[in-house]
Amino acid sequence: MRAYLRFELRRLVRDPRLMFFSIIGPVATYLIFSAWSAGDRLEGLAAPVAVMIGLAGYGAVAGVLMVGSAVSQERAAGWLHQLRTTPLPAGRVVAVKALVSSLTAIPPVIAVGAAAAIQHHVELSTGRWVALLLLMWAGTAPFALLGLAIGYGLSPQMAVPVNFLVFLALSVLGGLLAPAAYFPQGLRSLAHALPTYRYAELGWRSAAGHPPTGSGLAVLAAWTAGFALVAAWAYRRSTARR
Repeated sequence: MRAYLRFELRRLVRDPRLMFFSIIGPVATYLIFSAWSAGDRLEGLAAPVAVMIGLAGYGAVAGVLMVGSAVSQERAAGWLHQLRTTPLPAGRVVAVKALVSSLTAIPPVIAVGAAAAIQHHVELSTGRWVALLLLMWAGTAPFALLGLAIGYGLSPQMAVPVNFLVFLALSVLGGLLAPAAYFPQGLRSLAHALPTYRYAELGWRSAAGHPPTGSGLAVLAAWTAGFALVAAWAYRRSTARR
């Protein structure tokens, strides 16, 4: 299992698409657009901090979904079939893939945080930076499972556009790209029911020195359980095809 984990980590580091979509894109967006609301307070924080967390979450979700949905290409190339011929249990294969995809959440948080510190002099205590990083990493669990569900369930031709549309809808409606505080009431209520908003909320509350809300954790847990069921079903279905 360790050898497989090292192999997947090497593949992750060598993928240039992750650098562009999960790091360069969010950092550039922050540098260009974060100044327009700099005087506002959003989610109980100064706008540069709230926008920083939203865009860090945007990059984290992009990376996690990209790695998970890439399973469709591996499945089409026969890589998953080769893995099934090894002594490595299927559950560990899925666990390693979910772990590796979740690790892509860390670089965007660090990169966007550094951009915020340089451009807007955002300052948090060391403890809050560490808590923010850990929560933004752990909170990607539902998105890792969603990416695997797409990867196991769809062909490569379908997985790419579906992954992009799902990612875009969750990011926009969940308030990662534009603060949900600016939404009309109906869209704001919808945002609060989505995993992307509740994921970013972990970071917003952590930066403000508050623990996660029970309702936020409940929403994230419900989406995680739902995506886990879909991913398990898609995995069994892809296995049955062989």
